[in-house]
Amino acid sequence: MTTANVALPARDVEQVLREGGLSRFHKKAILVTGAAWTFVAMEILLVGFVAPIFAAEWGLNGRMQGLVNSAALAGSLCGALVLGRLADRIGRRAIFQYAILWYAAFTAITALAWGPWSVMTFRFLAGLGLGGMLVVDPSMLTEYLPPQRRGRLLVFLDFWWPVGLLLATFLSWIFIGHDIGGANSWRWLFLAASFPALLAFVARRSLPESPYFLARQGRSREAAEVLTEITGRPVEPGELTAPEETRSSVRDLWALRLRSRTVTTALVWIALNISYYGLFLWLPFVLQAEKSFSINVYLLLTLSALSQFPGYGAAIWLVERIGRKPTLAAFLVLGGVSAYAFAVADTQTVYVTALFFVGFFNLGAWGAVYPYTSETFPTRLRSSAFGLMEGVGKAAAIAGPYIFGNLYDATGSSTWSLTVVAIVMAAGGVVAAIFGRETRGRALA
Repeated sequence: MTTANVALPARDVEQVLREGGLSRFHKKAILVTGAAWTFVAMEILLVGFVAPIFAAEWGLNGRMQGLVNSAALAGSLCGALVLGRLADRIGRRAIFQYAILWYAAFTAITALAWGPWSVMTFRFLAGLGLGGMLVVDPSMLTEYLPPQRRGRLLVFLDFWWPVGLLLATFLSWIFIGHDIGGANSWRWLFLAASFPALLAFVARRSLPESPYFLARQGRSREAAEVLTEITGRPVEPGELTAPEETRSSVRDLWALRLRSRTVTTALVWIALNISYYGLFLWLPFVLQAEKSFSINVYLLLTLSALSQFPGYGAAIWLVERIGRKPTLAAFLVLGGVSAYAFAVADTQTVYVTALFFVGFFNLGAWGAVYPYTSETFPTRLRSSAFGLMEGVGKAAAIAGPYIFGNLYDATGSSTWSLTVVAIVMAAGGVVAAIFGRETRGRALA
């Protein structure tokens, strides 16, 4: 008797990943994508450290500083919208590989800038690659992970973000704090920041295409090979099932079934981006300008970065314990309260404590928003949805540093700028609490 013709039980990609559980492949994927997340954070935040140098060297006011701070965000807006959609059409892997190479090249070229407009141009071009990474990396990781572990491990991706802030702080302390290169210290800083990303490009080539994308394209044999690599168990093409591939459009996100999800998620991303980039791109300047408390600026920035780790740790636990929606809403509201306390602090103890909790709650909310967004939209629109959210979020983020600078110029103080950040952050939490939907435990469509 032969078993050659015995039909294998039909399974979809989601079921194969669920049964396979967490494997060595997942650990590698988390390390590779996490390292890239570190460089994204470092690159975006690095300009905040050199902004005081640019202001002194080129005589920039608050408005112009805001534009310089926002240039990479403007590039990431364009990159997210275009490359997110392209990833849904041609696959995640090509964008995943080459976006980081593009970013690294233009980060290095920023060292050749000769004025504020050239800095903005090179930062914008580097931002195109960052935008691709911001939308494709979480999509790739989502589609590798077993569903029962997806929430916590997607939060763990954002756990790498404060490592980028620490790295930016360390490199700035080395090159600017110790005046390496004299007047050209900032140029050496950008060159140094580009090299780790080049190494990450090599590591990213070891990861395969998304099995969800392959299955939906009817490429069952390739999908089975990737699932075998991911799970460490043999998977046959004949046992895989996938919904028929239908042409999708970004307009589908505004269809009646998805419209409410799209609007709610977009408002949350807008609140997160305005509050985070409005504050953290100006934070080195704000801390240097604050003369009431005699604390080393690099020490305060290190504290701010370190506060984000327990924030992420709490989010990792809470998204599975109480759900994505309540975690996201609570962290945004509490982050807004902390930001206001930081804005009006009149003692050193309140100032330092509030700074700690701003980082704790704001970055914990970022950790919760990625699994929430990933699980809110279907596979055929997931990268497009991330592209849209990153796009509208970065459009708001571009305005954040500019608004901060305008208010600083108008008032001569950072108090009102920080108060606006606090209000926006808390408002995002209210929107999530009232209109958001819980996604914990839902299968990817």
